[in-house]
Amino acid sequence: MNEKELKLTDLDYAVGSHRLQMMKAALPYMEIPQQRTMSMFIKWNELLRTMEFFQDNEDGMLSVCALDEGHSSPSDMLQAIRPYANEREQEIIDIMARFTENPASRGPISPEQLISLLPPEQQSRFETIQLMMQTLGQM
Repeated sequence: MNEKELKLTDLDYAVGSHRLQMMKAALPYMEIPQQRTMSMFIKWNELLRTMEFFQDNEDGMLSVCALDEGHSSPSDMLQAIRPYANEREQEIIDIMARFTENPASRGPISPEQLISLLPPEQQSRFETIQLMMQTLGQM
């Protein structure tokens, strides 16, 4: 995911404002010293708005993005963060999600179970490396 594809979170919407977004959009048109000053001003403003948000809302984020019933598992959290990850991180998240969904993951896990969590392309690479190691071991 490149910088142009970044998505806003519920917290961004809660503490952001259209004026701050307008200031951010104007940054590239300023000289470097002004960009630095304005960037610090914007981030400071966002920090203040975040602190105010949590002071005003004792239940914090729950008032902004309350979870639906039954959507509080580690797997649900992984699916929530996946859109913000780059391609490689998404692969790792997918592996972790498959691991958390596997009921056999509660106990010791065998090498075969670990391999089954890998995407097919990575399984193939792993098997190729395994064959190479076996061939080298026979020499």
